[in-house]
Amino acid sequence: MLRSGRAVLRAEHGEQGQGRVFLLRRMEAGGVRGTLLGELSPGYLWGTLDLALSSPTARLTVSDDSSHIFFDSAPELPADEAGAVLAAHASVELGDAFIAPTWTVTLAEPIDEVLGPMVEFTRTFAFIVVSSILAVLLLSMHQIRRSLRPLEELQQGTRRLARRDFAGRVSVASGDEFEELAESFNTMAQRLERQFHALDGAAELDRTVLAATDVETIVDTVLDRAGGIFPCDAVGITLVTHEGSKSQVTFVQERHTGDRRSARVDLRSGDVQALLGGPDVVRLGPAAPPAWLEPLATGANGFIVLPLRYQGQLSGVITLTGRALAPDDDDLLQARRLADQVAVALANARMLHQVRTLAYVDSLTGLPNRLSYKERLAAALDAAGRARQLVAVFFIDLDHFSRINDTLGHEAGDQLLQEVATRLRSCCREREDEVGPASALLIPEVARLGGDEFTVIMPGLADAQDAAKLARRMLSSFAHPVRFGTHELFVNASIGIAVYPSDGEDLETLLMHADTAMYKAKEQGGSSYQSYSRAMSATALQRLTLENDLRRALERQEFAVHYQPIMDARDGRVIGAEALLRWQHPELGLLLPLEFIPLAEENGLIVPMGEWILERACIQNHDWQAAGLPPIRVSVNLSCRQLTRTLPDTVARLLRESGLAPNYLGLELTESVLVNHQKGGPDTMHALRAMGLHLSVDDFGTGYSSFAYLKHFPLDTLKIDRTFVRDIASDPDDAAITTAIIAMGHALGLRVTAEGVETEAHVALLQAQGCDELQGYHFGRPMEARAFADFLAANAQPPAGGRWSAGRVGQRVARSAGSRSRSSQPSKS
Repeated sequence: MLRSGRAVLRAEHGEQGQGRVFLLRRMEAGGVRGTLLGELSPGYLWGTLDLALSSPTARLTVSDDSSHIFFDSAPELPADEAGAVLAAHASVELGDAFIAPTWTVTLAEPIDEVLGPMVEFTRTFAFIVVSSILAVLLLSMHQIRRSLRPLEELQQGTRRLARRDFAGRVSVASGDEFEELAESFNTMAQRLERQFHALDGAAELDRTVLAATDVETIVDTVLDRAGGIFPCDAVGITLVTHEGSKSQVTFVQERHTGDRRSARVDLRSGDVQALLGGPDVVRLGPAAPPAWLEPLATGANGFIVLPLRYQGQLSGVITLTGRALAPDDDDLLQARRLADQVAVALANARMLHQVRTLAYVDSLTGLPNRLSYKERLAAALDAAGRARQLVAVFFIDLDHFSRINDTLGHEAGDQLLQEVATRLRSCCREREDEVGPASALLIPEVARLGGDEFTVIMPGLADAQDAAKLARRMLSSFAHPVRFGTHELFVNASIGIAVYPSDGEDLETLLMHADTAMYKAKEQGGSSYQSYSRAMSATALQRLTLENDLRRALERQEFAVHYQPIMDARDGRVIGAEALLRWQHPELGLLLPLEFIPLAEENGLIVPMGEWILERACIQNHDWQAAGLPPIRVSVNLSCRQLTRTLPDTVARLLRESGLAPNYLGLELTESVLVNHQKGGPDTMHALRAMGLHLSVDDFGTGYSSFAYLKHFPLDTLKIDRTFVRDIASDPDDAAITTAIIAMGHALGLRVTAEGVETEAHVALLQAQGCDELQGYHFGRPMEARAFADFLAANAQPPAGGRWSAGRVGQRVARSAGSRSRSSQPSKS
């Protein structure tokens, strides 16, 4: 064991429990080897054990693994006389530090010594317990007596809070924690009171929002409730509009007296920006407040300003003032919550107002719309029924309004509608001046039904003649022109009148009959009014039936094209033809354009009908040329709705599909079409002219006194209206006008065609005036394609013998009379 280099610890049993302990270790130094042996002093090992023992009767022994005791703290006590003991032992492992066996340390003490104090305690414990219980009872009773009264006060206060009674306060003067608790309870009750008032105000505002109230109701709610939410002397709310006006309205209510007032204030853009970009709550002192706070400045020592902001907009400002404003954080938080709710409420109210406006007001003119009109008319009829009064309903439609939209654009059309609305309102205000402001229920109301349709409700009529008087006043209001930039236009309207109850007792019937009367006014040339009669309903029904049949006429191939010849005034040969539309109605027979073209223009069917006649004219002319007939130019009338930017593409396609050369197709446009299309018309006309088409002005000399359009449009021919040709042999004025038109046309480098030539005298006079082309009954009525082919074959060459005369024309026409149509329509229709 010594060779391992470790120390060996060895114990030997001794007398009287005092053994010896040796320590051995092998040593080697300087080539000398040996064994070092030492004995450990007992005092070193066991000297302090006596101090560690808890009792003088305790006995401590140390033994080795062979149970040999080599230390005993009480060797004088024999082991067999110790009696019953309590013992404990522990093993001490020394192998980590020495080569030594395990030592066992045993501690023993007589059991009587251990349990002795417990026996003594048992004797006195009962007395101690009883005494302690009595003392606790006495102290508890005293403490309970001190605590019951404050607890009862707190309990009663809690019950009051549960009943939402915040007026009472808990009074405890105990000078201890209960008094502090009572003070905290009272503070809590005060805060709860304010919070509940704030919640009530917020709940009422929420109900206001949900009930879709107006701005006035929200203002009343704020003025009534804000003082209970926030401790102040006065509440003000300033409403901010977004219509560009600096002047806003502030409403103020004194909290204690309930007095309310309002004032206008100037809220400048800088103030608005400061409120938008500033904090949620602005605290201002009494010194130099902004000018817009002046209505609240009297007697105020401070201001709490709450901007009402919603989605980046400032809808208003709530201002709280007082002589002693001392809000805490909870007060400011409640005030800010109130402001947020009011901002949302105002936004909702204004949004609902906008929705109502959109639903009941025409956005273009500001007049009541169709929905509002029906409600107002129903109310007027109800009141008239009870009062046994008359109510007149006016249906107003502008004449030829679509031309303005098509020529000057929709912006000009909108401006015109606004001007018409202004003039109609002015006429109704004149009626107000007649009946007086006290008779507000008798004042006519204007509404816009849509498009160019207006209506007027005239309640409280004593005589139907009053309605006619108002109609004449409205027509007179259109006597002055309307200016659009450089354009000056005269507006006309057709007015229909229906009177309750003679012309109808319900809303729909009255409006329908007024509409029927309006169409009767249009049939008579417009710019007039008509009162409804029962005979008009039959006419309106016929018109409706005809319109429905017209929509199916193209599909059923009920249209046909007739051709009227155009003669060369120099030699009498056929040089062209005008294509005229006819409707072979299955029940009404052959209808002329005047009987259905106005309907087609109103409902938009004129566009497909115009394209159809263009297609038929191109195909027919190409077929005549293919059959060996001399090539001529066929002219087609254009409606104002057809003169659009897409017309050149349409014409090019029809020419391409038919195979007709462009120079054999002519387009005729009336003066009104040219004048009303000065915006985009010239470009379209130049495109058609560039294709090789022949362009003519039809019915020249009627309706317009300005010939400025002749400079802007690329024209080839002027066609003199038949009203000037009809009486040229007997009326010097007509002869002079015709001569002037021919001279002007030639001066402009244009050919001139005379329409309505019906006699030999017409031919002779027009030849003498130098007219280039002639068209009329004297040569041929409009005829079907086959009859016109025969006429063309017979009159394609000049008569033999040179220059033709009126007599020769009559002979040639007579020879070809068998091939002509015998229809009785006018010379051109």
